[in-house]
Amino acid sequence: MLTQRLLEFSLLGAEWVLWLLIVLSAASVAVMADRWIFYWRTREGIASLEPALRQALKDGSLAAARELVVADTFVRNVLRVGLEHVSRGGMDTEAVEQAMIGAIAKERARYDSRLTVLATIGNNAPFIGLFGTVIGIIMAFNQLGLATADQNAAQVVMGAISEALVATGVGIFVAIPAVAAYNWAKAHVGVRAKHAASLMGMLLAHHKYLDEDQEQINQ
Repeated sequence: MLTQRLLEFSLLGAEWVLWLLIVLSAASVAVMADRWIFYWRTREGIASLEPALRQALKDGSLAAARELVVADTFVRNVLRVGLEHVSRGGMDTEAVEQAMIGAIAKERARYDSRLTVLATIGNNAPFIGLFGTVIGIIMAFNQLGLATADQNAAQVVMGAISEALVATGVGIFVAIPAVAAYNWAKAHVGVRAKHAASLMGMLLAHHKYLDEDQEQINQ
């Protein structure tokens, strides 16, 4: 009974699977565009930031260092948390470090947002396409069973199977860009996190001088 009902469902065809893959492809492209725009809008400019920050820290100028990190980017947001902690009179190096580590985790979550969609589509689109192919093959054999003597059985089956394989091809076509974009985005976020950790170490190395600078300002 159950097998018969599943067969009836399969005989409805696999066209809906293709439409599902098209929807998933559109969602994948939308996420790619969203992340690319976000990453471009929050680009770092590390080549200019690092030497300028090093000089500000070497000079012990808290104000100059804070001015360099006003923009909304991964690295600057992390550094700003540490500098704000110092500006409030934070004397404990470990406390400043923990504040910035927490900021890195927060920024990672913000930059990784929506990437799960790409991973899910990339991992499952080929299986969805394969499911459509299986449905198509079931239909092909069903048509073979219903074929009359004057019909070319091979032509009926091969035509149906060739249509069924389209679903697998579309599934792979949808998955490849999603996986590639996901891997690129994760690598991009990882590079930003490494830059943040590197400049965080630089800030902590000059922490005591910024403390002294802040104490002079308070006096």
